Amino acid sequence: MIKVLHIIDFLCLGGAARSMIAISKYSSRLDEHFKHQVISLKEADPIAVELAELGEMEFLDPVDEIARNQLIAEADLVHIHYWNNPQTFSFLHSELPPARLIIWFHVSGDSAPQVITRDLINYADFAIPCNPHSYDLPVVRQLAPEIRQKKVGMVYDAADFERVKNVQPKPHDTFNVGYMGALAFSKMHPEYISMSAKANIPNVNFILCGGGDIDLLQQQASDLGALSKFDFRGFVEDISSVIAEFDVYGYPLCEDTYAAAELNLQEVMYAGIPPIVFPYGGIRKLVIDNYTGLMVDSELEYSQALEYLYHNPQERLRLGKNAKQYAEQIFGAENAAKQLNPIYHRLMETPKRTRKWSIPVDGSLLDEPVSLLDIVDIPAQFEGAKIFIESIGDTASQFITSLTSEDINQLFTADEKIANSSTLLGLGEGGVLQYLHHYPKDGYLMLWVGLICESLGKTSDAMKLFIDAINFGCNHWRGFWYLAQAAEHLQETSVMQEALDKLSNIVPDFAPAQEMRVRLQTLLDSDFDLSSFTLREINLIIFPDWSQPEDELGLELTEIIKALASYPQSSNTTLLISISSIDAEEAAMFLSSVSMNLLMEEDLDISEDLEIVPVGNLAATQWESLLPRIHGRIILPNEDQQALEKVPVGNLKSYELDSWMNQTSTSS
Repeated sequence: MIKVLHIIDFLCLGGAARSMIAISKYSSRLDEHFKHQVISLKEADPIAVELAELGEMEFLDPVDEIARNQLIAEADLVHIHYWNNPQTFSFLHSELPPARLIIWFHVSGDSAPQVITRDLINYADFAIPCNPHSYDLPVVRQLAPEIRQKKVGMVYDAADFERVKNVQPKPHDTFNVGYMGALAFSKMHPEYISMSAKANIPNVNFILCGGGDIDLLQQQASDLGALSKFDFRGFVEDISSVIAEFDVYGYPLCEDTYAAAELNLQEVMYAGIPPIVFPYGGIRKLVIDNYTGLMVDSELEYSQALEYLYHNPQERLRLGKNAKQYAEQIFGAENAAKQLNPIYHRLMETPKRTRKWSIPVDGSLLDEPVSLLDIVDIPAQFEGAKIFIESIGDTASQFITSLTSEDINQLFTADEKIANSSTLLGLGEGGVLQYLHHYPKDGYLMLWVGLICESLGKTSDAMKLFIDAINFGCNHWRGFWYLAQAAEHLQETSVMQEALDKLSNIVPDFAPAQEMRVRLQTLLDSDFDLSSFTLREINLIIFPDWSQPEDELGLELTEIIKALASYPQSSNTTLLISISSIDAEEAAMFLSSVSMNLLMEEDLDISEDLEIVPVGNLAATQWESLLPRIHGRIILPNEDQQALEKVPVGNLKSYELDSWMNQTSTSS
C-alpha cells in the first residue's frame, strides 16, 4: 500500500479541497495500491471532513508539529495543495523530515499575491501547475530543459462530475444567466452588476450562488434600478439543481484573478451550459472562444455576448454541446487521476529527500538568480514582511523596496503603489492583511496595511496601524509623516504634534512637515477650549501608570478619589487624570469601576461633588494654556513617566496626597 499524505491549508468546501478529494477518490478507484490521507493546517470544516471520508480519504488531525512531522515521515508521498497563504508558507519554511514531495498549484500563478515562484518549484520533487496557462509561465519555461522535464507536469484541477452527471434542464420562462462562486470583488469583475444590467434582454434573471459582499452587490443593483433582475441564492451544495436552470454561464472575473482551473466552470461546461468569460488568469486556456463558449475583452462586449446568446438559441446549443464534449474528454477527476497516478509511481522510484527553503533539491544553487533578500539582512522582527515578499516573488517589487531601500523618493513611490494595491493584494487571500493576521507584531506589515486603509478612506484604522507600526520597530521617519497626515485628517491635534516633533528632530528641513506645523498651530489657536475641562476653584492633576497591575492601579486611584471626594473642598475641586498612554474608552471603563466600588463599599457617590476629567494627549501650546489653571500635581506611588516627560510640569507644585490634605484642612 502506498500512503499519499495530502496537506492543505483549509479542508473546506472550496475548489482546491474539492479537487483534492475528487483526485483521491478516482486515484484509488484506478489503482487500489494508493491510500490517501489528509492534514488540514487550519481547523477543518466537519462537513468537508465527512465529504473526504466518503471519498475514502482518511482525515488526520495531529495535535502538534511533532505529531504532524511523524505522519509526514511515515507517508510514502507528501502532496501539498498550494495557494498563497501564511499558514502554508510557514509550513514550507519549517523543518520537515525526509519526504517525496509534490506541490500542486491551485492558482494561475501570474499576479500577486497568488504567484508560482521559482523557490516553490525548487522546493518540490515534482511541481504541478493545474492549467495550461500556468504551465506556460516564464517561471516554468525558464527552467533548464532537463529540470523541467524531470519535475514539472500539468494536471487540471479535478472536478468530480458525479455532482452534475444527471443535470436535466428545468422549464422556465426567464433567460437565466448563472454565476457560482465567491461574490466579492477580490474575484468578480468590478463591473459585474452594471454590465449585466446593461444587457438589453427582456425577462432576464441573473442567478448568483455563493457568499460574500451580497449587500454591496444588491445596493449596486438597486442604484441602477435593476435589483429585480438579480437572484441571490447564497451557498448551494446541490449545484446540479441550480445548473439545470441556467441558459448561459456568465463568469466574468477581475483582471488580477488567481482563478486557475475553476471547478464550477468545468462543471457547467460538462452540463452543456455555454460560458462567457474574460481572458484573465487560467481561464484564458479553459474556454475556446466561439467553440466551447465566448471570450470577451470589455464590459461592452460582455453585455453584447449575453444579448447574442439570448437572440441565438441555436448558438447556445452548439456551444453547449461542444463544451460538454470538451469537458468530458479533457476535464474531470478521472482524467486527472490518470495523469497523476503515473507521477506518484515515478516518484516512488526515487529516495526521500531532506529539503530547506530557497535551496533547490535539483540543480545547483549557483544557477539560481540572486534576490535582494539574499544579500540584505532583514531583522527577525520583520519575518512576516520578509516571508510575504518571498511568497509574491518579483511580481510586486514595491514591497521589497519599502522594506529595504534607503532612498526616500523610492520609498515614497513604493509606498504609494502599496497604498493603491488591488483588493486581492491588499485585503484578499494571500494578501498583506492576511499575513498581518498571522504575524500580528510585524511593524512593516502594519505600515503596509495602514497605507492601504488610508487609501480606502479608513483613516482612523490607518492612524492606529501607523502608531502600532512605529511601536513595533518600523521607525523610519516617513512612518511619522504618514501618522501626522492621518492625524490631521482626523483633527487629532495631540497626535499631530507628537509626530511633527519627531519629524523636527529627525528631518528638520522636511518642508511638508513645516507647512503642516503652521496648519496645526492655526488649528490649536482656533479650537482649544478650556471649558471642556470643567475647571473649578481648585484643579489638581495626577499621572497614573496605566501599565501597572489592575489591582494596584485600582487601589491607588481609589485612595486619591476617596480622599478628594471626602474633604471639605470637594465640591470646588476638579481632578484631572492623565490618560495619554491608554485608550480613552478603556480608561473611562476603569474609572467607572472605581467609582462604582466606592459607591457600593463606602456608600460614597463621587458624582455629587468631585469632578473627574480624563486628559488625553495635548499639544505643547495646549498645556501652556491649561497648566496655569492647575493648582498642583498629586504624586502617586507609580506614575506614567513618559507622560510626565512630555508635559512641562517644572513650574507646577507637586504634593504627596497626605501633604495636600493636611494643607487644605489647615487652610479651611
